[in-house]
Amino acid sequence: MSSAEEELKKLRAGIDSLDTEIIALIQKRAGFAQEIGRVKKESGGPIYRPDREKDVYEKVTKLSGGPLPSSVIRAIYREMMSGTIALEHPLKIGFLGPEGSFSHSAMRSKFGSSIDAVPQTSIPDVFRMVEEGKLDYGVVPVENSTEGQVSSTLDMFLETDLFVYSELYQRISFSLLGFETDLSLVKKIYGIRIGNEQCRNWISANLPNAEVVDTSSTAMAAKLVSERKDGLAIASKIAGEIYNLNVIAEGIEDYSGNTTRFLVIGKTESPKTKEDKTSIVFSIPNQTGSLFAILKTFNDASINLTKIESRPLKRNLWEYHFFVDFIGHKEDPKIAELLEKVKSQCTLFKLLGSYPTAGSFPT
Repeated sequence: MSSAEEELKKLRAGIDSLDTEIIALIQKRAGFAQEIGRVKKESGGPIYRPDREKDVYEKVTKLSGGPLPSSVIRAIYREMMSGTIALEHPLKIGFLGPEGSFSHSAMRSKFGSSIDAVPQTSIPDVFRMVEEGKLDYGVVPVENSTEGQVSSTLDMFLETDLFVYSELYQRISFSLLGFETDLSLVKKIYGIRIGNEQCRNWISANLPNAEVVDTSSTAMAAKLVSERKDGLAIASKIAGEIYNLNVIAEGIEDYSGNTTRFLVIGKTESPKTKEDKTSIVFSIPNQTGSLFAILKTFNDASINLTKIESRPLKRNLWEYHFFVDFIGHKEDPKIAELLEKVKSQCTLFKLLGSYPTAGSFPT
């Protein structure tokens, strides 16, 4: 045996020994997690805890000294946590389907693979299924870095009593999928409206005469092209793999770094962590200075607003609901006092939830 073979044999023996220890420790950890699940069940607490999830990710990131990057370590722990939760109660998670959508990818990034993934045909359907108790949680897009708000998500917070339980950010890259490789022959492009808008310049430059057909999701676009053998789809590469489509072009989004923010919605609220965000929606009297007074309340309290969006009141012309996100948790004394002041100035006020910020863990 050569010296190189001898060295490889010793190194592999070291890995085999470590694998034995790692598996034993993973199973031991799962045993503790099972006991935690039992206590949660007996006390009526939620099985999935985004605050604890964040603590674990922060801890393993600090402990990770390489050579594997912290993102790989977090992915390993995500699957371990997903698996141990499933030992007690496999979570039913709804998302805008079908499989292969960006919502599906975001859901997997958040919850791992040991869940019962339940695709829905629309964002309102995700909300309704969670509200009716048929799903534990839902994952819905709320805003895109280039195209702004997802209106149907904001509107459903006004029609249901669900809370924002967690958030995550998903990098979005679009591919052109289908069977026809000669773009001059393409008559139709299928895709979700907000995704089509994110590829507007590329479409104009490369497929100026093609009809753009809006679909309910990017994955549905891929599914339709697969079934109809007609036109091309704007979707993810994963959708192309699922529906056996060729990748005609990659990275067709107009802006690099294109990112969508997703929310996890549920019936419960998240416990406080070190870094939280709070979301509210309100409407105000239609009179001079009303919005300024609200914003001044935040400014006087030195609270950082991270987002403000308006949506029209459907019953009253030219009046609006305002959706606001800001840093802090509702249980902070300073935030609790602020919310009371804001509420007193509103004709409608609704707390949508306080939850861990995801800024430190983009996916």
